[in-house]
Amino acid sequence: MTTDWEKQLTKRAAAVEQAKKALNEDIAAARLDGRSFREIGRWARLNHERARTICKDINGDSRTRDERGSDD
Repeated sequence: MTTDWEKQLTKRAAAVEQAKKALNEDIAAARLDGRSFREIGRWARLNHERARTICKDINGDSRTRDERGSDD
């Protein structure tokens, strides 16, 4: 049996992209729920500044849900 490498690698790359997207969404959700960037970074195994950037990109802001509510 011969492996169809094009198909296998394309499928694997798509799965990695999907997992990265899900991770980023979870990072943004954790921040909204009040978790610190250092906690999030440690848990997601990335730099806390990268976590901050992800939150800004997804949430449009780096503040928690409670911090946002205090602006009203």
